[in-house]
Amino acid sequence: MTMDRLLRLTSGTVLLLVLLFGVIPSNTALFWKGFLLFMSLNQIQSAFTNWCPVVTLYRKLGVKECSC
Repeated sequence: MTMDRLLRLTSGTVLLLVLLFGVIPSNTALFWKGFLLFMSLNQIQSAFTNWCPVVTLYRKLGVKECSC
């Protein structure tokens, strides 16, 4: 799997999990909503800077770049 597809898969999976945990009516739901805010801001900054912490991790793990 290439970097761009793996990054999209990771982002979608984590956002879905955060959404599921965020609807639980408890005090921990506030943490998950904050995490959702962090992920959203990170994706916005990534659109402008072309840098994402997960990409750095995947490069160290040896995931191949897209040959587009």
